[in-house]
Amino acid sequence: MSTEKEPWFVADRSEALAGLLLTSRNDVRVRSEQKQDDGADFFLEINKGEDLSTRLFVVQVKGTASTDQTDWTKTAKQLFRPAGSQIYLPACVFVINVRDNRAAYAWLAEPLVQEKSAKLQFHETGSFHDLNESAVNEIVDRVNAWYDALPHQLQPA
Repeated sequence: MSTEKEPWFVADRSEALAGLLLTSRNDVRVRSEQKQDDGADFFLEINKGEDLSTRLFVVQVKGTASTDQTDWTKTAKQLFRPAGSQIYLPACVFVINVRDNRAAYAWLAEPLVQEKSAKLQFHETGSFHDLNESAVNEIVDRVNAWYDALPHQLQPA
């Protein structure tokens, strides 16, 4: 995003487009939507048919009217933090160009499964990928795999 303040509609439109993409799947629903710009924009739930779903992930949305992708990375740069961050759920940042509806995503807290263990890898810089329905499917699949592996490392009290 340029250093100039974006037009008033950028945040609203980018969040609406992100919500539309995320809810294109029947098993994903927005559990909570932040109404202020001081935290995660979406807390999402993946429902696998349970009465109580605890498969949650977070999406922070950044809108832009710029077509320059280097501006996108500047917009989201402050969101990336080293390991030890206060994020304990899988988390992505979506950057959405509201002029042409192009979007990209990067993991803030990337869910990994290593030797049946669920881990979160925190990124200090973003590796952005095109965001479309296929990418949303990949994001949800990775979050599901992470939650599938999580019980293997939790010990009963």
